Amino acid sequence: MTRWWIALGAMFIAGAVLAAVGGTTLDVIGICLGGFAAVGALSLAFLAVGRSEDRARAEEEAARRPAPGPDGRLEETRLPRRREH
Repeated sequence: MTRWWIALGAMFIAGAVLAAVGGTTLDVIGICLGGFAAVGALSLAFLAVGRSEDRARAEEEAARRPAPGPDGRLEETRLPRRREH
């Protein structure tokens, strides 16, 4: 993901340079590059948050699972049934 951040930073800098150099066409191209880089950075931020939430959820799920017994089978987690008379 670091490569994406570097690429978006380079795209933003290139857009700023093109917009600063001048010319109507270069201004438009520079502003568009900067906008695309900003949208990409926001998307990467949401992706990072989503991945961290998925990892946390997976860790919680793994902690909740019962550990296998010495023979490799899962131990019984339910209570035995009561016999009714």
